[in-house]
Amino acid sequence: MNDEYQLGFQIDMTDEEVRTLLYAVQEALRVWPGYPARPVEEQESLQGLRDTLFAMTLEINLDL
Repeated sequence: MNDEYQLGFQIDMTDEEVRTLLYAVQEALRVWPGYPARPVEEQESLQGLRDTLFAMTLEINLDL
């Protein structure tokens, strides 16, 4: 696949699904085997996803 072209998606998730996905991403980072077993870009992507999901949980908490 061409690296310059990426698909974009939008999904609907409940607050519980956001929290569950945040937990899963945090666990993936915790047990990430490191480079060279896995590409560095994977860790960077997981960190970005973690930060986004964390921001979402903050917004959820403010709305409760």
